[in-house]
Amino acid sequence: MTMVLRRATFTDIPFIMACERRPGYEPFVGRWSDEKHRAAMRDASFCYLIASDDVSLRGFAILHCSDMRPQNLYLKRVAVHDTDSGHGRRLLIALNDWVFSQTDTHRFWFETAENNHRARHVYESLGFVVEGIQREVYGEADGTRSSSVQMSLLKPEWQARRK
Repeated sequence: MTMVLRRATFTDIPFIMACERRPGYEPFVGRWSDEKHRAAMRDASFCYLIASDDVSLRGFAILHCSDMRPQNLYLKRVAVHDTDSGHGRRLLIALNDWVFSQTDTHRFWFETAENNHRARHVYESLGFVVEGIQREVYGEADGTRSSSVQMSLLKPEWQARRK
């Protein structure tokens, strides 16, 4: 099934928030309030996308651009509603295609929890490259600290994979 992306609207916020709050997502997926999502959607530096297929809404992505890094697009957040069904991989493939064909992005990047091995495996299988570790950036509820991994995909790498 083909995954289709469209711009999100305020009416999509309940779905986005439901995705963010899926069981097991808390250590890996950020959670914003309705008000925070509304403010980000009004901010031109953010782009919200909803992913769907022929059956249902499947997930979302939040992208963020900065004038400080032209042609670098940051994947702020991505989540699927139902895990272990291949929707995440299909969403990421569609997202990569959208980013590199619909924007002037040269470098598509994100940070993920170092211990999010499942997500890192999917990203690496799609051509993302580990750029480095940011040590102990996240404060955990139990008082410990955890690190994040920065990864990116460059447009020429994406183009080479499409051939």
